[in-house]
Amino acid sequence: MTKAFNATPLFDAHKAFVRLPMGMAMLDEYPDSKQFVQSICETIPDAREDFLHTQAFLRSYSRKSEATYRGYRNEVERLLLWAWTVANKSVIQLKRPDLEAYFDFAHGPAPAWVGVSVQDRFKIIGGESRQNKNWRPFAAKIAKEDRAEAVSEGQTVETSRDGHLLSHEAMKICYSAVSCYYDYLTDEGYAFGNPIPAIRKQSPFLIKGATQKNIKRLSDLQWDYVLESAQAAADGSPDHERTLFVIAMLKTLYLRVSELSDRTNWQPVWKHFWQDSDGNNWLKVLGKGNKMRDISVPNALSPYIDRYQKYRASLSTTFGVNSTLVSKNRGAGGMTSRQLRRIVQQAFDLAYERMMAEGFGEEAKALREATTHWLRHTGASQDIATRPLKHMADDLGHASMGTTDQVYIQSDMKERARSGKEREV
Repeated sequence: MTKAFNATPLFDAHKAFVRLPMGMAMLDEYPDSKQFVQSICETIPDAREDFLHTQAFLRSYSRKSEATYRGYRNEVERLLLWAWTVANKSVIQLKRPDLEAYFDFAHGPAPAWVGVSVQDRFKIIGGESRQNKNWRPFAAKIAKEDRAEAVSEGQTVETSRDGHLLSHEAMKICYSAVSCYYDYLTDEGYAFGNPIPAIRKQSPFLIKGATQKNIKRLSDLQWDYVLESAQAAADGSPDHERTLFVIAMLKTLYLRVSELSDRTNWQPVWKHFWQDSDGNNWLKVLGKGNKMRDISVPNALSPYIDRYQKYRASLSTTFGVNSTLVSKNRGAGGMTSRQLRRIVQQAFDLAYERMMAEGFGEEAKALREATTHWLRHTGASQDIATRPLKHMADDLGHASMGTTDQVYIQSDMKERARSGKEREV
């Protein structure tokens, strides 16, 4: 078995995938992928049916959400490419030893299967979607803090393909997606059963429990600097009004970045802010799992909302309740999750520079690791001590209070360590 990567991507991003025809005609706009599948079918005749059933599986799950489609697409595409080019078998010919070998491979893929960065699968060349030669099924990453430090020192950032391992969280997703895939193939009468649950029970890659339960969040000092730096930037230039609004919303309303972004089935607009008969303010969002919820809006957030609203109204006479909540600088429509993350990173960078200049070097360096999701955790962690658990769970969009309790109510690790030092033998 060769572990070299000699395959092409099969399924495009959600936005492109949902508009394409079903069947092999889907590949008409993807000549490299079409040629690859045709060549595979010469040695593995069932590969054509593999492709069609996988396409139908993804089409079914693409209806739920873009995130669901992307997660399943990544996992089943990896399995298909491995089955065809490494095991040289159809997915329905894979026996338990084959699938165990696949999960071993997925946990520690061959370097040739690992890219040095996340890349788009296809590039538009001459009106056709051609294979991006830099794309790989897996992508190596370096810590955000290490990357930022290297760039600030003018060093070249090099990412190694060797020794890439999926975390146990990533492996859980892998097992779950592939198991769902085989359930679908079985229901469709294409596969003869689903061996994944039995394989998963014996997996050495799934670790139960955790050694540290601390959630990743900004310290109070870091958050103060992020907010104050964004506010100072907005005071100095209207271009930063959007930055201030975005970070205030994400942190105060415990939003996931996707809940503020434009999606295929949802566009946040200003009329999603609403007031009940008692004068309480709310924001309607479409959350994880396509679940709608209303989040209570505190009075303290109102000045930030009013400020951004006035700024938007000053830019356009057509601004109103149906206008997109967070607008692009150029073009129509709202912003994607990726664009919103860039805005948040700008706020983090402003705070980092200010903290370094004012002598908070350690806190500043720790801020280099922060991601957009830390704002959600920061807001929830600060409020959990003063708000009822049920209210927190509802605003966070958790299905049960148990999730909120497990994530946010826990003993502080530093205090736990301090008390632990006093124990006697």
